[in-house]
Amino acid sequence: MASKYTRKHKAFRWNLKEVRSLQRRATRLELSVDARKRLRWFEYYLTHNTNVSLTCRYYGIARSTFLRWAQRFRASDLSTLEEESRRPKNVREPETPLHVVTLIRQCRVAEPLISKDKISESLQRDHGVRISSATVGRVIARQGFFFAETPAHRRKRKEAAERQRQSSFVHEKQQAEDPIPPETVGEVFGISPTFSS
Repeated sequence: MASKYTRKHKAFRWNLKEVRSLQRRATRLELSVDARKRLRWFEYYLTHNTNVSLTCRYYGIARSTFLRWAQRFRASDLSTLEEESRRPKNVREPETPLHVVTLIRQCRVAEPLISKDKISESLQRDHGVRISSATVGRVIARQGFFFAETPAHRRKRKEAAERQRQSSFVHEKQQAEDPIPPETVGEVFGISPTFSS
């Protein structure tokens, strides 16, 4: 009796001819190294009696990994061979008000090595702003408020600039992938779109 794993291949939406065709055209199709590796898994699987266990042992991968990719793969859609970004579409935005961020920056410019605890105390004492030292630390790291000419601050400035560059790249990519539908632009809603319980 065939195991549940060897029977699984009947649900796969690809065959040996399609897999080999994609392998031959991999360079022209600009498939990544990982995508080509997955095609080799599928070819081995189909040429070795559709044996999942044997394929996984040969390539040193988990059975769940093979089955996840095999079920996802469509020969007509090469993106199904590529890794998807695991970054959530909706990420939490920082809630620290802009004027508080400005005050933190001013403290760091005046005293580049002042600690987050002292900034927190100073903001409460001088400006009546209650903010935890942990939040101050996150603002400093996120905004790159490292103004001292020390090796550590130079490295942290560079890291913060790289993070901001990557963040703006991801934001631009998301906007290109998820444009606002034309019919919703400028539309006015008469009621607040809240969820009913």
